[in-house]
Amino acid sequence: MRLKFLAPLMLAIIFLTGCSQEDTPEAALDEIKIALSERNSAKLSERVDLDKFFSETYDAATIELAKNYAAYQTKYPDDPYFQHDAEFLTAYNAEHKNLHMKFLDGVKDSFFAKMPEPELPEENPTAYVACEFEKIRQAANVEIKETRIDDDKATVILDVQGDSSLRGHFIGQMTFELGFTRDEKNRWHFDAIENLDELTPTLVDKAELVWITFF
Repeated sequence: MRLKFLAPLMLAIIFLTGCSQEDTPEAALDEIKIALSERNSAKLSERVDLDKFFSETYDAATIELAKNYAAYQTKYPDDPYFQHDAEFLTAYNAEHKNLHMKFLDGVKDSFFAKMPEPELPEENPTAYVACEFEKIRQAANVEIKETRIDDDKATVILDVQGDSSLRGHFIGQMTFELGFTRDEKNRWHFDAIENLDELTPTLVDKAELVWITFF
């Protein structure tokens, strides 16, 4: 199911920049970037709760997919996932959420364990997605365009541009608005993609391309 590919894709292309000495949202991004580069799950967990992010993004994406279901049904007539109705999609995602979260846990574990890439995706799907995550992460160029802070909430706006590689062309150009919260120790933590409603159509297009190519 496409949603289990969207969260790794989003993580790969947004956590690639940030540089600051004091603790700021940009500093949190920088630590996330370093944690991913070092495959350090403990360091990453200090700045983002991946399980919570995956779960909440899954639910939010389900809402967006259902909201614009008719458009996806028309655009992808050969995809069985979009050939019922919005109520079916919502129920299907709810019924299979635990299964999809388990898959994402496997991707996460494969990534931090540095599992080798399988020759064929079906030989080890979680390791395959983890390896694609790293390749996409390296193919993305990210620039912070703006940071807005309102008390203990912040939004960091990122411009994402793919490089000249095949995966860079797959990434293309996107703008992410990332939500952060500050804890009682004045440490910033990444919480959510705030403009998921705007990004969902583009991300669905990319997920469909992956699905058609490999599945």
